[in-house]
Amino acid sequence: MKKIIFDLDDTLYASKELRELREQEILKLVGNKVDDYEKLRKTNTTTQSILKLGIPRERLFEALNSVDVPLKKDKLLINVLKNLKENYELVVMSNSPSLAVRKTLNKLGISNLISDTYSAEDFPRSKPAEECFFMVSKGDVCVGNNFDKDLAIPKKMGAITIYLGKEPHPDAHASIKTVYEIESALEKVV
Repeated sequence: MKKIIFDLDDTLYASKELRELREQEILKLVGNKVDDYEKLRKTNTTTQSILKLGIPRERLFEALNSVDVPLKKDKLLINVLKNLKENYELVVMSNSPSLAVRKTLNKLGISNLISDTYSAEDFPRSKPAEECFFMVSKGDVCVGNNFDKDLAIPKKMGAITIYLGKEPHPDAHASIKTVYEIESALEKVV
């Protein structure tokens, strides 16, 4: 069975509130190195920035896992994923730590629909590191909101890419503005 591999944050849900809560925890973690962190973030992932400041990944994971997840059950998303699950294995791959991923999937009400999850602890480096995409096979579908981080490597591997964003991405096979549009996008590209 082919897979649909979803990025989590800002793909299966969008929450400015959750993003801000996580950022507050990160700023507490970096302490008096906030200016250095913000400079590093302009050209690095959060994890890369934290590591360059000399803070172990595990401390970042602890900080992110401590954040409450202010999300609610998403009935529309549940219905979309139930329909997709009839023909695909559903997978989530996130740069967030595993507890944060589980809490998010539980709050959304979709944890029982996801076959596998891969989180930051599963890889020595964060996406877009090539080793993060070991589960992608030719013909699988990858969905994400950051082409370079979520979709560029899967596309090279022969996956079908669906970009989620306000504007279409020229390198993706299809683009959608919300995850709820995925079924119509799949009809066009699969």
